[in-house]
Amino acid sequence: MNVVDSLTHFPDAAAGLQLRKHRLGQQFDIENAGRFSIFRETIQTKPLDAEPVVLVIGFRLKLIKSITVLHWLFQRLCIITTPFWAGLSGFRTKLWMVNPTTQDYMGIYEWRGVDNAQGYIHFLVPILQIFAIHSSIWHRTYEHQDLEQYLQSRQVVEHDTIQS
Repeated sequence: MNVVDSLTHFPDAAAGLQLRKHRLGQQFDIENAGRFSIFRETIQTKPLDAEPVVLVIGFRLKLIKSITVLHWLFQRLCIITTPFWAGLSGFRTKLWMVNPTTQDYMGIYEWRGVDNAQGYIHFLVPILQIFAIHSSIWHRTYEHQDLEQYLQSRQVVEHDTIQS
């Protein structure tokens, strides 16, 4: 399915979309990219049968640099991109993340079917090449793994210290 098909199927897909809040603010150590915090989570609740695939995509935006107000604005307005990817076949979950230190961005997705995840990569990377620093764009897929399995070993758990 291409982006035009995605937009025409979005009304059907939107019926199962939800913004989930219970993970907001949670932090994860992601490969060699650093620590990222979730600022939004979008899920598709309609059942799908294909094998789960986790897709991780990271990038640094070109134009907003380290200007705090522009990052604040981006994190609120990027939701308008939802119709472009939420209607694509196999979409299940997107974690919208930011590294609070570097201001790099990351999307961690769960797709159903490796072909669907690869199709999304082919759709997204040319768009990112317009808005992100080319050398900052990277992606990795994890076949036969669902999102919960992927996140389990990467979550940052803050331990309270007891002072005596």
